[in-house]
Amino acid sequence: MAPLLFWVAGVIVLALIVLAVIPAPGALDDPNEGDQRPGLLVDVDEARGVAGLKLPGDPVGRVPVVVIFDRRISTPQRLQSFIGDVPGDVAVVLVVSEPIDEQPRLPAGVRLVAGSGRRIATALGMPQPRDGGTPVGYAVIDRDALVRYATLDPTYPEHAFEIEIIAGALR
Repeated sequence: MAPLLFWVAGVIVLALIVLAVIPAPGALDDPNEGDQRPGLLVDVDEARGVAGLKLPGDPVGRVPVVVIFDRRISTPQRLQSFIGDVPGDVAVVLVVSEPIDEQPRLPAGVRLVAGSGRRIATALGMPQPRDGGTPVGYAVIDRDALVRYATLDPTYPEHAFEIEIIAGALR
């Protein structure tokens, strides 16, 4: 009987820890939690083509492209922490939903698109977050202009290792 009570008490304690530590989905998360940050590239045969998408520097169809979506411009340090290990031959574009008044400081090589967030998100097939606003996350386009990964990730700078792996797989 004592081992059973010990086991039940352990299960209760672990359940409380999980409920306290893992936050509930937020407004910027994917309504379908299983689709957020799946970590798998879309097969070439199933990928969305975006050959006509115009981004600064016209990288689509020439080199792999990481498109970061945010509602505001992050600090250069936060952006650099995310893209720091992205291979050098991969273009990086930051898309913010609102127009900006002055050119912000960005890490070297990062190009900015402001005010066209929803149009670009739709073209890339970005999911819409729970709050219905513009996405926060990123998409990866391969050198054949196919969207191989698109996910919401409101804490994307904390997941730099993921973008290094995903972008590196498309080289």
